[in-house]
Amino acid sequence: MSVREFIGRLLRFRLALYIIDGFLWTLFHSIPLFTGLAMQWFFNRVTGDSHSLWFLAVPLIVISLVRFTRIGVFFTAFFTWVTHIYHVQAILRTNMLAGVMRWPGRNLPASPGEAMTRFREDVQEVVDYVESWTDFWGFFVFAVVSIVIMVRINWPITVVAVLPLLVVTLLNNLTGNRARRYSRMNREATGRITGFIAEIFGAVQAVKLGQAEDNVIARFVRLNEERRQAALRDNLFRQWVQSMNQHVLNISTGIILLMCASEMRAGRFTVGDFALFTSYLGSFANSVSLFGYMVYQHKRLRVALDRMRILFRPGEENRLMEYRDIHLYTDPPEIEDDRKEVFDPLHTLEVRGLTYAYPNSENGVRNVSFRLKRGQFLVITGRIGSGKSTLVRTLLGLLPRDAGSVEWNGRVIENTATVLVPPRTAYTPQVPRLFSDPLRENITQGRPANQASLWRVVHHAVMEQDLETLEDGLDTFVGPRGVMLSGGQIQRSATARMFMTEADLLIFDDLSSALDVETEKQLWERLFAEHDATCIAVSHRREALARADLILVMSDGEVEGIGTLGELLATSTEMQRLWQGGSDEDAGDAGEDAQTEEQLA
Repeated sequence: MSVREFIGRLLRFRLALYIIDGFLWTLFHSIPLFTGLAMQWFFNRVTGDSHSLWFLAVPLIVISLVRFTRIGVFFTAFFTWVTHIYHVQAILRTNMLAGVMRWPGRNLPASPGEAMTRFREDVQEVVDYVESWTDFWGFFVFAVVSIVIMVRINWPITVVAVLPLLVVTLLNNLTGNRARRYSRMNREATGRITGFIAEIFGAVQAVKLGQAEDNVIARFVRLNEERRQAALRDNLFRQWVQSMNQHVLNISTGIILLMCASEMRAGRFTVGDFALFTSYLGSFANSVSLFGYMVYQHKRLRVALDRMRILFRPGEENRLMEYRDIHLYTDPPEIEDDRKEVFDPLHTLEVRGLTYAYPNSENGVRNVSFRLKRGQFLVITGRIGSGKSTLVRTLLGLLPRDAGSVEWNGRVIENTATVLVPPRTAYTPQVPRLFSDPLRENITQGRPANQASLWRVVHHAVMEQDLETLEDGLDTFVGPRGVMLSGGQIQRSATARMFMTEADLLIFDDLSSALDVETEKQLWERLFAEHDATCIAVSHRREALARADLILVMSDGEVEGIGTLGELLATSTEMQRLWQGGSDEDAGDAGEDAQTEEQLA
């Protein structure tokens, strides 16, 4: 998509609003034409032979009416302009957010800081350009009409007035490449510092444990200095371009005034003509300056457009200007969740030959198949790097599968990323993300929840004792990414959030990474105390393995064995090693483990 195509689609979005906005600003910028004509009429009569008082009263009345009319037009145009600009910002940011959410696994091709600058600075760059196009028509009409009027009075002076337009346009075209380069450097430097700040908030504990505060501050200072230099270079160049344009216009204005004085001495130019030229030259200079600056903006806009398009998956970049409803002054309609109508409540989930390989790597999962019935508990286990988390992410569509199929109640799911979501499926990743909001909001995520349902999910997530230690209980602010909570509390908060969805299928990715053995044991007991709980869990803990109806043993991205714990302990060497290794890792009672193993055998 070229810049011209992008701007064309953008201006056609809410076309009626843009036309009204453009018409009002055209009227606003054109009204000074009448002021110049009134001044010409007034001064010609002052220097003439007329002795009527009307030549004093009429121009003053006309100028006053013009001024009041222009003020009224301004406020009306300003309201429509704000409305139009808000629509432009909303459609761009909404489409960009939708593009981000369509990425498998939300694996953006840019850091969070870089993404934020695209939502902020790059969108503002587009808004500034659209604003220029709104003013363009008014300045264009003023420039054309004023040129016609001035040519009829004196064409040589008018030619001198038009020449700066060509000079300014040429200069802005010559500086376009450097403008793009400085703009890109400024955006990238801003994205790096923003992303680093976000990483600092998410790694406070690691920084403190590693006593790396001085190194972190030093890197922050270095990145901030790089951003300062890039921003300074970009802003100075922009100011230089604007100053250059203005100086060209000022020099031209001076030459025009000298020519006017010479023509007046020759008797070919009246005082009224001089007043008209003087009145028009300021607005005409602004028109020429705007035209030149729009050329400069057009060059810079290529950078902003390319940066925003990066947030979309390959082949979807043009969806940046996909038209959709924007609700600025009214509440958006309730979203109808039709997934339950298309897909019945879970009875069976069948995976056939699921395969995914990481780009430029042999790692991934290959030919994974299993069948899960409602109410069953499937545990995926294996050594580190065996492909457990990759399997779960591929199943959920967070990674795009290369081969295989997923069936829900016998129906093939083409895009699991849009179907295996609440209320069908809920997922707790190994490293959950919390928002810098109260704990209550992190659990409910804005959903209406009564106290009974909220305490039920808190109980199932084994969090009731934690709430007693938190200063404000459920209303405690957890800080950026949950930094005020421990790793186990973050994991259980995310688990409570998952329970809140009341999904048919619950998927856990390695609860044992942050929970002690006893807490995880309580969690499974409370979860399965409710019948009909269908779960998939990545785990190596004996408590989970002992409760599993089906165990999937992964090794080097492939299924090494599948079956019950007793079957696998008898037939799978890998399962035997994992089970034996679990005795050293779990903190449970050894006698209880031995009794569990004897019962299973």
